Amino acid sequence: MLDQPSPRDSVLNPVDRQISPSPQPTFVQIRAPVSGGRAWPRFCVGLGGLAVVAALGWAVTRSSPEHAAPTEIAGPARMASALEAYPESETPMPEAAFLPPVLALESPPAPPASEDILAVSRDEPAPTSIETTSAETISAETPAIETLVRLAKGDTVARVLHRLGVATGDISNTIVTLAAHVRVKSLPIGQALTVRLRPADEAGAKAVLLALTIRPEPRREITLERDEEGDYSVEEEIFEVASKLQRASGEVDGSVIASAEAAGVPRRPLAEMLRAFSWDVNFQHDIKAGDRFDVLIERSWTSDGHEVDAGRVLWAELTTGGGAESFSLYRFKPADGEEFFYNREGESVVKALLRTPLNMSRISSRFGMRRHPVLRFTRLHAGVDFAAPPGTPILAAGAGQVVEAGRNGGYGRWVKILHRGGLATGYAHMSRIAPGVRRSARVRQGQVIGFVGSTGLSTGPHLHFELHRNGRPVNPLTMARTAERTRLAGKDLERFRARVAEIDLARETATVVENR
Repeated sequence: MLDQPSPRDSVLNPVDRQISPSPQPTFVQIRAPVSGGRAWPRFCVGLGGLAVVAALGWAVTRSSPEHAAPTEIAGPARMASALEAYPESETPMPEAAFLPPVLALESPPAPPASEDILAVSRDEPAPTSIETTSAETISAETPAIETLVRLAKGDTVARVLHRLGVATGDISNTIVTLAAHVRVKSLPIGQALTVRLRPADEAGAKAVLLALTIRPEPRREITLERDEEGDYSVEEEIFEVASKLQRASGEVDGSVIASAEAAGVPRRPLAEMLRAFSWDVNFQHDIKAGDRFDVLIERSWTSDGHEVDAGRVLWAELTTGGGAESFSLYRFKPADGEEFFYNREGESVVKALLRTPLNMSRISSRFGMRRHPVLRFTRLHAGVDFAAPPGTPILAAGAGQVVEAGRNGGYGRWVKILHRGGLATGYAHMSRIAPGVRRSARVRQGQVIGFVGSTGLSTGPHLHFELHRNGRPVNPLTMARTAERTRLAGKDLERFRARVAEIDLARETATVVENR
């Protein structure tokens, strides 16, 4: 057992300790450790093993064709020179020299050589754009995308392109180029734009407009394209237009409007048909369950299938009173007149007076003797009352000249119009008179002259409508049925009869629109 130093020895200075004859345990422990004889052989064996592994790795590397290619180096160039410095040697190699080949043996095969790898193998600096981008990304151009955009309220072509990320300069060039072919500032809401562009990339480059297609009219299509130099050119294509006939029919279920729309009649031809029948039919009172409608429409389409217009009515037929009466009309234009509708006998559907001066109203009081609801005594009710919501437009029953317009006692706000043939019409209890309707002003048939109200002696909003003949009140409903019509004669009548035969033949072969 080794002697331990006493407390007294721990305080001696170094000189005293050197001349002291007592043994120094500290030196014995350092110079003669118990396991020191076994560590050196183990260290040598480890170095020998590492040398063998290094030699095997070098041999495999030399025999592999992959690593023979100068452009497919598994490790940095300095590591390859370190391997060549110790060919087939068992001499231990520095750790930094033999570790990379071992890692290369465990990693997957190197990818095909790209420009940046070839530049390194040639000891040339690789370009900056290649250093940060893979070879696959460089060779493949960013694919173009195509999108359909519709202009919203307040939108312009420039704003749409700006939202898509197109550069300001490209937007300016696009607008200037398009301005010679289309009014870019007057495009309607909902106008479709087909835009093809190359989107912005991650490097911060703006989107590039490649093409823009716009169809300002069904017949015209404008296409703007960008060439390889970045210049824009415009091509305009004009499409041929052809007319097609369509026929729709059905039974009235609820209202004529809803039933006709369900049968596929477009809005504009439907309004035209209702207006043409309005001189003979009161749609609020004459239509009954089981009544039917039938209409032939002419519509125009482009050669590529775009609708040019909503169509126009060539012929229509309507029954009233549950089938008790039937009315038909044909479109025709006299030599010296305007195109409109005539019945089969050649009489114009336009009468001197409308049957009712209101749309969507109901009769609340008829012509004749009655007890006045306000004055509480019986007297002649010299007109017909039509109940309608406040503000409903009031139409002039016929063309003529305004002779009275303003307040008129119990009539409230009142307008009186003088027509041809000694006829005059009066409109009472208006909430207000339409602008421009004043004494001596001329109005046309169907023009809005005021709005429903409850002024004067009235118990609620309605129109009191009077018809005078030679100064005396007559029943407006009776007079409207017998109002005068113009009639075709001479060559116009001959041309009309030939037109009727053509339309009758066409409606037998027209495409039938299915009920929707």
